[in-house]
Amino acid sequence: MKRNFYAILFLSVMMMFSQASNAGPRGHNYVRAFYGDKEKNKVVVIDVKRMKLIKKVATKGLTPYPVDRAGYLDKVYAITRGSSSMDVIDANTLENLGLLKLNHTPRSGESYNSRLGLALIAGANKPLTSVIDVVNDVVVAEAGRDELTTQTRDNGGGISSGHPAWLTKDRFVVIDRETRLIQLWGIEKLQISDSLDYHWNVFLLDEMDTPTAVHHMLQRNASMLSKHEKRTFYALAEGKSSTENGGVIAPAILELRLTARDRLVLVDQISLPGDPTVMSSHHADFHPDGQHIYVGSSEGHLFVINRENKHIVSTIKTGLGTGHTRFVPAKNLAIVTNHHDTFVTVVNTENHSKIKDISVSGPKTKGEILQSHTNHVSPDSKYYYAFASDNGTFFELNLKKLKVSRTLHTGGVPVQGSFINWDDFSYSAVSSSSGM
Repeated sequence: MKRNFYAILFLSVMMMFSQASNAGPRGHNYVRAFYGDKEKNKVVVIDVKRMKLIKKVATKGLTPYPVDRAGYLDKVYAITRGSSSMDVIDANTLENLGLLKLNHTPRSGESYNSRLGLALIAGANKPLTSVIDVVNDVVVAEAGRDELTTQTRDNGGGISSGHPAWLTKDRFVVIDRETRLIQLWGIEKLQISDSLDYHWNVFLLDEMDTPTAVHHMLQRNASMLSKHEKRTFYALAEGKSSTENGGVIAPAILELRLTARDRLVLVDQISLPGDPTVMSSHHADFHPDGQHIYVGSSEGHLFVINRENKHIVSTIKTGLGTGHTRFVPAKNLAIVTNHHDTFVTVVNTENHSKIKDISVSGPKTKGEILQSHTNHVSPDSKYYYAFASDNGTFFELNLKKLKVSRTLHTGGVPVQGSFINWDDFSYSAVSSSSGM
């Protein structure tokens, strides 16, 4: 009897170890990519580890560009810039759940407030932001200017808004690109008297002028910041290359301060060196050390700025349309996206120097960007993933050998989206980009 007991115990333990060993790789590697294909009006879904196309989900709205996760829930929002709505898609079953109607066409919606359960969706045709209850998929408030506009003075295209961003638990910004303004808004939950129901109230607190249209607020690791530093923010001004109406203005990093009295103050401005008539910038990223800022410029340079002394510590030759930088801290590497070139640029992030360029696409055939706005690094830091958008090809870059290891041709023009670790629905499981 005792012998049978130990035999059963031994088999049970072995089965547990076997299941754990089988579950382990899946728990760390089952990542799905969701990209908007604006040419085919579909969301492209990929099993990243297997480099396999799972499905193309048709959208009801037109021109899906980004695909952003709905908070930390198992659904995504297809940001259809050609319609005043977003498609809601179940990220598990890949069923299109229908439309979330908006009072504007959407630009992007990657900014989520986990304390309030609210996401911000910036307007593409209006400098207006919708505040979304992601559980119920409803607009609970609007902030900004309810007016059709087109940005015409500065670089970065005609879209009305910059990317949405929360500054604190109950303060967010609306970036009005046409009037060169950053608006500071507050939000509060108000209980309806004699009821358990409530509604959300938003209120304008301040407006700050910017030298040119601002593209986005830079993301920082708040856990690394002191209490004082948590009220310091950085924004990217895209620059003005036209010689009309007041000359040219170089792209710049703006250092902002949020005062205790809810005022936004411009503390400093770090302009990029070079010829502003050929320069334009749409994205900047903080180095993992929190000290350096990597800023791309469209003519083909990456500038590394020391945020404390405001000095340019390195200028790296990259490719045309230099934009996003994806850091790989475990390897002291950064992969730089060159939207209008056929190669990415690999940078040593210890000494801020170029390692090499790696070809990841063929030439343009459709007139679209060659490299996607969104990219992803595997949890083990071994691989980098992105789309060669104009070519319709998803690629895997081996970060040890520094060469393309696998590709998947999907067709279409997938340009921006999200990566979700399917076995870990948490903040850390999402890899998205503020994009274009």
